[in-house]
Amino acid sequence: MTPAPGRGRPPIFDQAAQDAFLNLVASGVRIGDAADKLGISRRTPTQLAARNPSFAPRLAAAKAAGRDHRIPHGTAGGYNNHACRCSRCTAAATAARTRHRATTAPTAEHDGPDRTAHIHPLRVPQPTTATTKFSVLADVG
Repeated sequence: MTPAPGRGRPPIFDQAAQDAFLNLVASGVRIGDAADKLGISRRTPTQLAARNPSFAPRLAAAKAAGRDHRIPHGTAGGYNNHACRCSRCTAAATAARTRHRATTAPTAEHDGPDRTAHIHPLRVPQPTTATTKFSVLADVG
């Protein structure tokens, strides 16, 4: 049963708002920021994707396109910080790792951290002229 026109709460996240939201997400804006920009709750798009089987793939495609806009492709940061495994990011990370290893190569006089133990002797108090265990404890304490 559909409600009579003019009754109930009007939809905030209608088809036009959904399209605007998906365009923002596809351009690289994060979901929460896009929702804030449109004046809707941050949970509304994900709840709609769970309920509406036609909106879910559109949201997934927009998120994938937006992720590509946010990642700095061709940099070591794209590989290390954003987990991008494209060929450009992989090559940049390999080159950066090679440069780093070449500049921090171990030398002959130092090939690792110093792992020798430093022993500090503890001073044990010695009883002076005590003859009974009670006088020894009194001298120590």
